[in-house]
Amino acid sequence: MASHAEFLRAFAERLGLGEHDVGGICLGATVALEYASRVREQISRLVLHTPIYSPQTLRVAFKRQVHAFTSGPVFWCVDRLRRNRLVSDLYKRFLVEGPGVDPYDAQVNFENQHRADGRAARQWLRDGITRDYREFLKGWRKPALVVVAADDRTVDVDAIRNLKALMPQAEIRVIESAGHGWTPTLIAAQVEAITGFLGR
Repeated sequence: MASHAEFLRAFAERLGLGEHDVGGICLGATVALEYASRVREQISRLVLHTPIYSPQTLRVAFKRQVHAFTSGPVFWCVDRLRRNRLVSDLYKRFLVEGPGVDPYDAQVNFENQHRADGRAARQWLRDGITRDYREFLKGWRKPALVVVAADDRTVDVDAIRNLKALMPQAEIRVIESAGHGWTPTLIAAQVEAITGFLGR
């Protein structure tokens, strides 16, 4: 997370950005939180989609999957199997994303997964699910949008709904009839939510 946040900081400086918005999806939302916590005064709005903002945000079953799949010899098998499209699709369908994922998005996701360095992805995942940004969010008083799918299998949706207690000004959007995978329903609803928020 620190490496990603430092890359973003250097990138924003290189572009000469002044105050700007930042957002991310899933572990990308954790990167956005790490970055915003380092340059708080430069961030005007936060957009957090399926944010893993604390270890308590994750569903217990997903935590167990991560622990099992990133441990020792199991990881080396997983790292090889993730390059097999059938195995990858079955894992995502039954354990992470659910049915109905847009075929184009599934292909892009698989290609990114295939290009990723397995050891780096493993470290990013392990680091990302242990960070706790509740104190940062408690002190955040600028605009924020938080989006999550009602049937997400990775995060506790009620924990995300309860972010309103930490950030009373935040807009929390729970997209019904959608899970972690990018179905047409989720794509349309998240585009509407994010463009509406940024347009205000």
